[in-house]
This record gives sequence, C-alpha cells and structure tokens, in this order.
Amino acid sequence: MYEHANRRRLLVPALAVVAGLGLTGPAGAQSNNPCAARRVNPCAPKAANPCGANPCAAKTNPCAAKANPCGANPCAAKANPCGANPCAAKANPCAANPCAAGKTATVTGAQATAMYKELSKRLQAGYVKSGLKVAASYQGWKQYNKQTYQSATHGERYVNNYGNDTARDYGKYDGEAVLPVGSVIAKDSIVPSANGSAQPGPLFVMEKMGAGFNAASADWKYTLVMPDGSVIGETNGQGSANVTFCYECHAAAGASQMFFLPEGLRVGAN
Repeated sequence: MYEHANRRRLLVPALAVVAGLGLTGPAGAQSNNPCAARRVNPCAPKAANPCGANPCAAKTNPCAAKANPCGANPCAAKANPCGANPCAAKANPCAANPCAAGKTATVTGAQATAMYKELSKRLQAGYVKSGLKVAASYQGWKQYNKQTYQSATHGERYVNNYGNDTARDYGKYDGEAVLPVGSVIAKDSIVPSANGSAQPGPLFVMEKMGAGFNAASADWKYTLVMPDGSVIGETNGQGSANVTFCYECHAAAGASQMFFLPEGLRVGAN
C-alpha cells in the first residue's frame, strides 16, 4: 500500500516498436518497407501510418492512461524484478474496482489535510461497522505522514499512514527491514471532488501474521474495508481473492513488502 515517489510514472513499451520497424538498413531494403521509405512515426494517427495498426493506440497499449486503472505504475521494470506487470490492463484486479476511485479532483496537500480533518470521525464511524478491531483503534496510532497526500497505487485517492506500536520500525523507512509479527499498518483515504468537498474512501490494512500464514503474501494479511464498513476481502478469509492484487503489487518491494510515502512527507524516524 505504500509507494515511493519515484514509482509515479507510466510505462511506454510501444516506443520499443520503433527499433524494430527497420527505419534504417542496407541499401535496397527500404524499398520494400513503407515505414522505412517515409520514415513515418509509428505513433502517428492511423491515416499517416502506412503500416496499418498503430502500436501506440490506447487500445493496444496496456500502459496508456485509459487502459491502466492504476495510473502511475508501481510495477515498472525497475521496481518489479519478476518482470510480469500485475497492473497491466489484462492482469489488473483493480479494474473491477476495489482500487479505482473514479474521478478524483487534484488538490493541494493543505487542502487535502483540511478535508481529511473534517471527515476523520466520519471515516472511522463507517469503518467500525466492519467489526474489525483495527477500525476502532487505528486513528490513535502514530501517523507517519505530515499531511494527507495522493497515492497513485490506491486509485489516486488522498491517504494517511498509521502504524501500531509493534510496527514502529516502519518509521525507519528501511525497505530491507522486515517488521515483526503483530505489526499493523493502516491507510485510510478520502476522495476530493471538483466542488471542494470530499467523500470517504476505503481503509487499507496490512497485518504481519505468523510464519506459514500465507507464503505468497510473505505472511501479511491484507484487508480492504469500504466506507460503509463492508469488508471487500481479507487474505485467507472471506473475499480473499479480492485482495490478491495487494500482495502482488507489494511483492515488488521484496521481503519487507513495504512501500513508503514520499520523503518530504515523512514524520521523522523513530
């Protein structure tokens, strides 16, 4: 649930097509290649592209804005040692919307923080209906962000990071550190609108469980709670498949599974 600021960028794999179109080559070869002859741009509109289909069109580019509901891609090649991209259009469970927020207005950090303060009690009152203990207690934990900030990997919502006392090493912001069993990180969210108001968003929770709980998630239990208290999914529990996308993305962070908020927004290390 946590991303580094450097992860907010879109992949543009279609650019690699340019290298394979034969725009240069030995004499005589270009006469059989309409692309080479005119040195056309493979990303140009279809009418100007004698090669036919445009490899850079939104429908054929899983990294295009419309095809990638995750927005900025935390699973870019540099961050994803496995290569496969769980945020690609075909493999992205966020498309079924536990993750997509719809239209989220862009606001300043100060505006988002003010909106959050107005909604914080309402957020907790909704989450508590889930019956989960964390929903009733997380706002009393240490908050690790200086102001409410926008998270690309959580549907562009504006979020806050909280951790219980067992998770205090989270505040060292060390991607190599593995938090102990019992650590709980909670991230609540709001969705600003263009009229200056905001609506509650989901609560994202990850709890470190004992060895053997779930090898695929590095023994983290992920839980997604909607603003009305309904639980969309919980690892190894009801709706477990609905939160698979959580640990698929967090796996890019290695054994710790920890993504951290942008450096300028971090509360000092413990």
